[in-house]
Amino acid sequence: MIGDNTSATSIRWMLNLWPPFIFQGIRVLEFDPGFRFAVIRVRKSILTRNLMGTTFGGALSAAADPFYPLLYWRKLSTDGVSTNCWIRQQRCEFIRPADATVELRFAIEDQQLAIARAGIEKDGRVDLEDVVDALLPAGEVAARFHITTALRARGSGSTPLLDQDSID
Repeated sequence: MIGDNTSATSIRWMLNLWPPFIFQGIRVLEFDPGFRFAVIRVRKSILTRNLMGTTFGGALSAAADPFYPLLYWRKLSTDGVSTNCWIRQQRCEFIRPADATVELRFAIEDQQLAIARAGIEKDGRVDLEDVVDALLPAGEVAARFHITTALRARGSGSTPLLDQDSID
């Protein structure tokens, strides 16, 4: 299980040995020790092919799913901010067929971290949207994922976000 003190190397190994990632051809190539970026590869293989012979969109979506919450959670926890993080929403644009191995490069910018810290300090919660592209070897975008990460302070609860419809 991944905890507040799990190292980037351990997270990388755990995810690379996680059966859903193994069978979908998903491999964590890099997981920054400072929790600022991660590089993920999705191989085109017999296990990831769809009826058209390209990489199944579900494999691409699975590769995009956990990394922003993991990066935010671990980065903030190393800075002393205790949070719960999860994907609130994922929206995908499939731009061209993924007819080769694709790579996704996740990065957390200083501005997003400042927004996260301010929201957690003020309201005990914040939702952040980030974008990651699934890139083909020539640099073409096969898919673009818009990922909303929910960050909530651990503890006594948090104030509602008044500007959004929210069930939590």
